[in-house]
Amino acid sequence: MTKTLGWVVFVLAALVARPQSIAVPDFGDFPVREVFRGTPAVPILATPEARRFRTVLTRQAAGGPNFAGSYTLARWGCGAGCVSTAIIDARTGQVWFPNLRVEDLITAQGKVTLHHGVGSELDSELVIAEGVINEQGAGTAYFRWHDNALKLIRFDRLK
Repeated sequence: MTKTLGWVVFVLAALVARPQSIAVPDFGDFPVREVFRGTPAVPILATPEARRFRTVLTRQAAGGPNFAGSYTLARWGCGAGCVSTAIIDARTGQVWFPNLRVEDLITAQGKVTLHHGVGSELDSELVIAEGVINEQGAGTAYFRWHDNALKLIRFDRLK
């Protein structure tokens, strides 16, 4: 009986200690509590970076939130095959630049092998970016916008 109990404990401990595969995040995994339906605030252009992109920030913020309930994930081109982002609070107008730049993956011969893209949904805190992420590598990155910060939660590197 003692040997059997010891074996059961050993097997259970091994199962718990075994690395678990983390599921690919989905927009439904990070729901928001409420969606802002009012008139969006004008972006606060308090930093040099915000003033430099004032036109695109103002235009995209005017459309209302498109992400995380009360935020606008603004996107604009930063060259051929590249997109930069900012996040604007529709309630207050505060602007964040979360260091999210996504580019196409291009071979030495000039062929695009992975097009860039940044996806979000109004009722989710998740942002999915595909391409060369922040010049760090190619693949799909999953970020969560929480407590006014964009945090990387998973990166699936392109092989």
